[in-house]
Amino acid sequence: MSSNNISPSIISEATLLDNNNDTLITEITQYFINRGFQQNLVNSFLTRNSCLEFMTNEEIMFDFLDEREQMDPIIFIGVEGNEGVEPGEDKKLLVKWGLTEEASNKLRDDVHDSIWSQQFLKYWLLDWIYNQWDTTIQMDLKTVFYDSKFLYDQWYYDREKGPQMFASSFEKIINIGEDSLIMYNTKITNAMDINYKAFFYSTTYENVQSINEIGIDLTCCRNHLDFGKNQSFYLNPSLDNAIDFIKNRWSAGFYGIIVYWINMKKLKSMKYQDLTQDENLWKEVVVASRCGQRSVVDNNDFVYGYQLSNPRQIRNTYYNKNNKSNKKKDLWKKLIPMAKWFEPIYNFQLAVKNDDAVEIINNYQVGLHPGVDSVQW
Repeated sequence: MSSNNISPSIISEATLLDNNNDTLITEITQYFINRGFQQNLVNSFLTRNSCLEFMTNEEIMFDFLDEREQMDPIIFIGVEGNEGVEPGEDKKLLVKWGLTEEASNKLRDDVHDSIWSQQFLKYWLLDWIYNQWDTTIQMDLKTVFYDSKFLYDQWYYDREKGPQMFASSFEKIINIGEDSLIMYNTKITNAMDINYKAFFYSTTYENVQSINEIGIDLTCCRNHLDFGKNQSFYLNPSLDNAIDFIKNRWSAGFYGIIVYWINMKKLKSMKYQDLTQDENLWKEVVVASRCGQRSVVDNNDFVYGYQLSNPRQIRNTYYNKNNKSNKKKDLWKKLIPMAKWFEPIYNFQLAVKNDDAVEIINNYQVGLHPGVDSVQW
């Protein structure tokens, strides 16, 4: 046999690795494009990064912005019209940092000069990336939040929106503590009732306001998450974990935490599944769900259990295998041993899975914590 011959198995494995990388780069590139970045700059950056599969999209985006900052360390131009500031310089800088001209124009034009000059470029870029904010709401909140006469870090009651607390930082909420947040809430009549449990949902300020006004909308949720093939709304029983979610996913801007005081006895009387009682069942459910397959919890109202720590690994492995000639639907079952939850601290979650369940949870909403500015963390 010629020394130039290459084993077919080696060719197959190399091709599979190349396809895996191409698929991942395509997925991440789209994530950037959806947030207004220039595709050519993103592609160049991603093809030079060998650690994509070990990082979240948000971490990759941080690395991208860090690289842009190193290439052009100017992080503040000033307000055009002032001495030494040429018209359009801010927009040109945004383009240098990776945004398209269209995204740069919209971002800069939507920010009032007096507000723009108070923050560095990276602040506005991150705010744009993660929030795609409604400018009017964002600016109004800033005006109120930085008013020295405005009271924050304590509950107040809005006749239309119910109890709210504007917090000056994530640290303030943590220091206040979960027990105090519950005990001093005017909608909770008995904070010591053992049938009730507090749950939290963290998101952008705009999303908080939307949920507060119209309730949970499952059509805005993602499918193929941990506890079911279809769209579900996920609540967190840990205040610390809810805050960690904001800190890890978004880095600048105004956010909110919605508080739910839930009658667990009521939930357990419905189609309720606790996956913490059976590790094997948990693995089967989360792998099936992440691979877009039906599982035993798809017809449930509520599902409670651990968060999956390696969804990307499972999904990529499944879809790469499923693209081969042997397309059996049960291929996902071979991935069950891969499933693992967050360690050493277990992160829990409650999935709200259908409209009947949503109606119940909406009635258990008891308060908001809007106005968290993570820049102060």
